[in-house]
Amino acid sequence: MQIKPLKMRWASGGVNYSYLLAKLTPPSMSATNWIIDPAEPEEIRSQLSAGEFQSITTIVNTHHHYDHAGGNLEFASLLKERKTPEFIIGSKKSATLSSSNIVLPEDGETFDLGDKITVEAIRTPCHTQDSVCYLVHDADSPNEYGIFTGDTLFTAGCGRFFEGTGDQMYKSLSHIIERTEGIWDKVKVYPGHEYTKSNVKFVRSKVWKTIGENPAFDKLEEITNKTEVLTGMFTLKDELDFNPFLKLNDPYVRRAVGDAQNLLSESEVMSKLRSLKDSF
Repeated sequence: MQIKPLKMRWASGGVNYSYLLAKLTPPSMSATNWIIDPAEPEEIRSQLSAGEFQSITTIVNTHHHYDHAGGNLEFASLLKERKTPEFIIGSKKSATLSSSNIVLPEDGETFDLGDKITVEAIRTPCHTQDSVCYLVHDADSPNEYGIFTGDTLFTAGCGRFFEGTGDQMYKSLSHIIERTEGIWDKVKVYPGHEYTKSNVKFVRSKVWKTIGENPAFDKLEEITNKTEVLTGMFTLKDELDFNPFLKLNDPYVRRAVGDAQNLLSESEVMSKLRSLKDSF
């Protein structure tokens, strides 16, 4: 399979990603490929070949925020020259053409791209109540998985709790980890923004303050200082090693939120850690 990251809103500071999810075969009129979170259609189209653009049949959203779903109608109008696209969205808050071509996936519902690529919807309410992550697997490559996490999971971070609570984010991230148990080292993470540099600065300032306290995080920091585009470079196993929002019982994380004696629940630690990040 092909996962092609597409930069959006980098000049204005949004550092968003859209993604083309496609079969490895050359794009064709008969393909059934996805475009994920196409918030800026003109920016996206300029990064796609004519064949890639014409192969898109489905517009997919990780959640309804404008910087992810705000380009749905414009992108659909561009595609309508050839066909009317299907929409896979978390709720009807995402702009779409009509109710007849909308799929609102249930948690655990699967979709097929051709006969080899399977995508599973994983409901992860918190950043928004309609947040959905998409776990993709190519049957031709047993060790090849990816997960599109929108604004739920970032490299070394997680999303703000705009419509949810610390308990919801804890449960949503745990749901991702439980669903992918046994394949953590195979699942590459594709978030909705390139926030790695700011996340690393926060974690170094508040959690693992000294080199050697978390070697996995030290390595991430080194890579981040040299690299601009980091999406798809790290797996869920990496996140479990260096993301403090997935290490809520780590003594350094507990110390960072003032709970050196381990008196708080994981949900409470999640809330306090995100509050620290919000004010950083």
